[in-house]
Amino acid sequence: MYRKFLNFAIFLAFVVVILGAWTRLADAGLGCPDWPGCYGHLTVPDHHPDGTVIEGFDRPLEAFKGWMEMIHRYAAGILGLVIFTIAYLVMRGKPSFHQGLGLPIFLSFFVILQAAFGMWTVTLKVHPVIVTTHLLGGFATASMIFWLRIKQSRPQLHPTYVPRKVRFLTLVVLLALIFQIIMGGWTSTNYAALSCGADFPTCQGQWWPTMDFGDAFFLGPLGHDYEFGVLENPARTAIQVIHRIGAVVVLTLSLILLASIARYRHMKGNVIAIALILFTQIVLGIVNVMWSLPLPIAVAHNAVALMLLLSILALIHKMTRPL
Repeated sequence: MYRKFLNFAIFLAFVVVILGAWTRLADAGLGCPDWPGCYGHLTVPDHHPDGTVIEGFDRPLEAFKGWMEMIHRYAAGILGLVIFTIAYLVMRGKPSFHQGLGLPIFLSFFVILQAAFGMWTVTLKVHPVIVTTHLLGGFATASMIFWLRIKQSRPQLHPTYVPRKVRFLTLVVLLALIFQIIMGGWTSTNYAALSCGADFPTCQGQWWPTMDFGDAFFLGPLGHDYEFGVLENPARTAIQVIHRIGAVVVLTLSLILLASIARYRHMKGNVIAIALILFTQIVLGIVNVMWSLPLPIAVAHNAVALMLLLSILALIHKMTRPL
């Protein structure tokens, strides 16, 4: 039962990340200007036509965006209940293999914090720092659930030794990937994905366009409306270029890592999976730029980023414990 709940939680975490990306990229983050309800209701009001300004709110109703936001909240709420159930099952001693209480309990508190960031995303009007942190929280939640699940895999009695330098390289790849995910979130929340136009690999027809790195990480005061971004294009261009450079760094480090572990027979599956996911992610990133950010491709870019993160965690797990 414990593993079934973990499997369901991983599936739900993917759904929540995808719905969150869809909501953000479709500019529906303020589809419901209040929290946890929508215009004071548990569902999107159906007795008001689109464009109606409902009393007590300063944003006109857009039912489609409202439903996108509420479905995301419903899915996140269900995920939270499943996580609490997982912690309860650990306390009851239900896991097949030993599982300490630390991570499940931390995860339970973390999902509450994640809900708070979901609220602040709305009440602070999609402040880039809050939205990016909320995005990272979704990735972190999925990663912790995934780690709990792979710890329940059956160990092998004769593990293969992996040199320390390979394990260190794997950690470097993980850190580089986390930074790249942060930059991807920062690019999205500052509406910088199309700041280079449809040019690739150049940007605005140049290899090094006019950029403002000083304002690229402008945090901004609370209380302003950050929908559609507030940065000037040189700052957004700097964000996009940093994200592209990060992609090259992650790709290079990942290829070195894959070449280093390809000779280990028990890791061939990991090598193939990471290579395929990495290739897919690079293609999606290029298509996003050249096709001017089509919504399904942009959402897929987020989902595959999560898959790449989990594949690296699976590799680390295989290196750090008996198989």
